[in-house]
Amino acid sequence: DVIGAFGSLMAPVANWVLGRRFLRGLMESWVGLHRDRQVLRFSPETFAHWWGHRGAAQISASAPRKVALFGSCLVNYQVTDVGKATIQVLEKNGVHVVIPEQRCCGMPSFDIGDTAAIEQAASANVASFLPWVEKGYEIVVPVPSCSLMWKREYPEIVGGPGVRRVAERTFDVCEYLMKLKREGALATDFLQKPGRVAYQVPCHLRDQNIGFKSKELMECAGAQVEVIEKCSGHDGSWSAKTEFFPLSMLIAQKAVRIIEQATADLVASDCPLAGLQLDQAGAMAHAGGRATKHPIQIVRDAYGLRS
Repeated sequence: DVIGAFGSLMAPVANWVLGRRFLRGLMESWVGLHRDRQVLRFSPETFAHWWGHRGAAQISASAPRKVALFGSCLVNYQVTDVGKATIQVLEKNGVHVVIPEQRCCGMPSFDIGDTAAIEQAASANVASFLPWVEKGYEIVVPVPSCSLMWKREYPEIVGGPGVRRVAERTFDVCEYLMKLKREGALATDFLQKPGRVAYQVPCHLRDQNIGFKSKELMECAGAQVEVIEKCSGHDGSWSAKTEFFPLSMLIAQKAVRIIEQATADLVASDCPLAGLQLDQAGAMAHAGGRATKHPIQIVRDAYGLRS
């Protein structure tokens, strides 16, 4: 959160620094961040600021379906359009959305085994979201690493009835929308067919054992989807480290070779870091030069909603 907040506050400078090879060489020497590791750009306007400036929820709180959105650090500070698309699609489907106070889910701490930091993150987030769950809201998360933390790691590491209750009411965004479809409540007035989509399923989404909900949702929108069950090789901060970056690119090539064979119009992944990794490994060249999108962005566009 601290790095994200500073990066967004100083977005033009931060992005300029991260784009200069000489300075990246110094960073490689000082902190071990590989000079060739592409990184997500910081947004000058955070998702939280956009939400506040927009005027909050557009659907009444009296709506039968209500969601408390956990955006994630990536959405708040870098891939803000994923958060905007999530809001647009939920509201298109008549869902009332609130965004409670929140902090990092704790996945970066999980990667390094800092259980004390995870407990702090879990306790703060559960304390903020539990009152909404008790009012009948469900928790929706657009980033799989974060939804995995809420669903599995919070109950395992922290435990307690409150934690278990929020875990049981947490959904990946496409999982939630397919739940609406099962209930006969998903809007199906799509205006634009996405075409052929090569869809890489992130490891943290496969680990949730919920099936291919993003694939199913894109197919509802008229897409022809080829599923790619290959790791992107990003793995949080692992691929950014000087000693592991070359190996991470080799791992990504396995998915890119399948994308090449798919003759896709679009490449999709629910994980923004996986999308970044695939693009750097060459996926864009096999999708008309278009960057990898989150499935919720593809669905938003299929509805004809403006980005």
